[in-house]
Amino acid sequence: MTVKTQHRHSAGISSKGDLLARAWTGLALIPVFFFVGFAVGEVLYAVLGYKPENDDAPLWVDLVASLAALAVTLVPCVGAVIYGRRASEAGRHSARAPMVLGALVGAALLILTALNI
Repeated sequence: MTVKTQHRHSAGISSKGDLLARAWTGLALIPVFFFVGFAVGEVLYAVLGYKPENDDAPLWVDLVASLAALAVTLVPCVGAVIYGRRASEAGRHSARAPMVLGALVGAALLILTALNI
C-alpha cells in the first residue's frame, strides 16, 4: 500500500526577497506613521473635549490619546521586525538590519511615550 503525499503551496508564504522588501518598507514608513499617530492623538484630545497644549486634561485622557498614537506609530516597527525575522529565518541574513532598527525605534518610542505620560 502506498501513501500519496500532497505538496501544498501556501499562499501566505512569500519569497525571501519579498519578505526583505517588506521589512525595509516597514522601516521606511516609520516617519509617515509617526505623523499619522500624532494626528490620531490630537484628534482624540479634541474628541474628548480637551486641548493637548493645555495642562487641564485628566490622566485617563492623556493615556487614551498617548496609547492610541503609540499603537499607530508602532505598526511599521512591528512589521519591520516580523518580516525581518521571517526573511532572516528564510536565509536572508541581511534582513537583520531592518529587524534590529525596527526594534530599536519601537523601543525608543515606548520609552519616550512612557517618560511623557
